[in-house]
Amino acid sequence: MTTPAKPSPEKKSTLLWWVLGLLLASVVLLGLGILLVSRFMISQMQITHSPAEVEVRTPVGDIRVSQEERPVLDLPVYPNARLVDPPATVELSPPDAEPVFITAAKYRTDDLPSSVDAWYQEQLGKEFEREGPNVMLHKKEVFGVEIRSDDILFLAKEEDRMRAVVIQKKGFATEIALLHIGKQPTL
Repeated sequence: MTTPAKPSPEKKSTLLWWVLGLLLASVVLLGLGILLVSRFMISQMQITHSPAEVEVRTPVGDIRVSQEERPVLDLPVYPNARLVDPPATVELSPPDAEPVFITAAKYRTDDLPSSVDAWYQEQLGKEFEREGPNVMLHKKEVFGVEIRSDDILFLAKEEDRMRAVVIQKKGFATEIALLHIGKQPTL
């Protein structure tokens, strides 16, 4: 009686080479696809700039960064404060949606943080939540601004926008960061 022949080990290794070949071919095709899409995006990109503004137009949306002398933040500015850096606005405009504006300004005053805190508590509406010493236990980061546990944060999260006021002690001065994210506020 004859026993059936066992499959040779070469067939398993041939199957392995086929799988590896298909995997390599799919990686190469994926890489070529990414290369073609990125070259198309770069060829369709338009960049314009002036001393106070840079605009990048792409098929998937536009980005505009501008410095403004008087930013529209929809937040009150502390009376004794002076600008530290020129305020900036970033406008993100997707093709089929309303643009989103991110506006930030940093001010400095020689007044004490407690005076600035009291003034903002009077000026800001009930939609603002206050976090500060003895409330915020750990430091956190809000939109790139590191907030320590001894800093003061006023934050309002609304349906179509977010606004923040951060009060920080810096040396002998007090810094006030104002931030608005959402639809462009009106004057």
